[in-house]
Amino acid sequence: MQFADIENPFVKYLHSCGKAELLDHVPTHSRISMYGMCEHLDEHWEKLEDLHVGIKTIYVISIDGMDSKMLYNIWEDNKYTCTPLIPNFMQNEDAVIVFDNSAEGHVDEYILKFISQVVHHYKLNPEKTFYCNSSINIKQLQEKTKYTNFKTITSNNFLEDSLTGLHTELQSKLQTFGHFDDTFLFDIDTNLSKRYLFNCLNNAPKPHRALLLGAMVESGLDGFYSSPTVPFKELYEHTIEYLNKQMCNNALSKEDFKIALNWLNILENNYPIILDKPSDNSIHMRKMSDDSNFIDSLFDCDISIVTESSIENNLFVSEKVFKPIIMCQPFIVLGPNRINYYLEEMQYNTFDYIIDTKQIDHENNIVTKIKMIIESLNNISNIKSSPTDWKSFKDKIAVDVIHNYNNFIIKKNKLQDAGKEDIHGFFKFRPGLKEPLL
Repeated sequence: MQFADIENPFVKYLHSCGKAELLDHVPTHSRISMYGMCEHLDEHWEKLEDLHVGIKTIYVISIDGMDSKMLYNIWEDNKYTCTPLIPNFMQNEDAVIVFDNSAEGHVDEYILKFISQVVHHYKLNPEKTFYCNSSINIKQLQEKTKYTNFKTITSNNFLEDSLTGLHTELQSKLQTFGHFDDTFLFDIDTNLSKRYLFNCLNNAPKPHRALLLGAMVESGLDGFYSSPTVPFKELYEHTIEYLNKQMCNNALSKEDFKIALNWLNILENNYPIILDKPSDNSIHMRKMSDDSNFIDSLFDCDISIVTESSIENNLFVSEKVFKPIIMCQPFIVLGPNRINYYLEEMQYNTFDYIIDTKQIDHENNIVTKIKMIIESLNNISNIKSSPTDWKSFKDKIAVDVIHNYNNFIIKKNKLQDAGKEDIHGFFKFRPGLKEPLL
């Protein structure tokens, strides 16, 4: 078995399609992948000219950093005219091709249809072609579609060790709010008065984020939050398209639609809301921000509202959930179904006394979900108005955030140690990645 140490073919493909402007966050090299994280695979990487003939060769094509619908449309427009996405040297019986999308957890019809058409177009071996992302239930999602001429695997990328750089950056800030000892336990000052009730960061444009932001503006609550920066017309059109689809699926009533439309109109009058300009490092989890004042403001919030990339059935957690855990903040997640259940399985506490986590885990109506979040924030605001009630509430939160932080540290250390003596230790935590190697 060997890995091909090559430039990412997807980069040359996008250049030939005249889409170089989309390459800012697309990995340039095959080794910038989940397989490149494991030092025990280092000896198996070979330059293209040094590849051995007659043995299994794994070619990693990274498609991270791309919107799935945009990716599919580019493919439809250019598949016959641009540089082949699958170069000739990959089209042989020894080749195993892995489309690596491990920084993404969202699975939709566009990405599955794209991979399926690539397999068909280049006559790839369905048993030796894989699509990999972070959704835990990716195989079940694929099985519900007709796009089954390739295999899907989960990288389970968003685990605690992937946040090591971010944790290191934030440690000095954490020490401002508490005192570490050798077991990573620390005290939380429950009398500390925070400037903001909540924070909610939203850079990538998503319909559920637009609706939540409109509801937050309408609520008048004192929050530290940001919006996407794409033209509002684009965000509006995508959100209306989403709402219409929800109506067709009977997930929304006419009254819900009117409420959602009102939230959109409210957001338009306050758009965009810019707090920080993300850098490559912050987008790829290595840093929170290059702006220290921005980080100080995030810590100066009572609760974090996390808007995940997906709110449907793509079960995964990203770095967005881990940020409040590292920052020792309570959180509410607007994310996929069963996300709180999944976090509890990972031994994290999910603050069911702040919001009904079981109800929001199984609620398919986006308007109802957002109303639940706003109601919870209003309840916290009311508690905060009573010093006695607030002290009791903060004491309860302190126990849970300390538990979550300590759980993060234990898991991070265990994951970093995994595989140091035996490669199977690495695949114990990311078993999906082992399949192409078998």
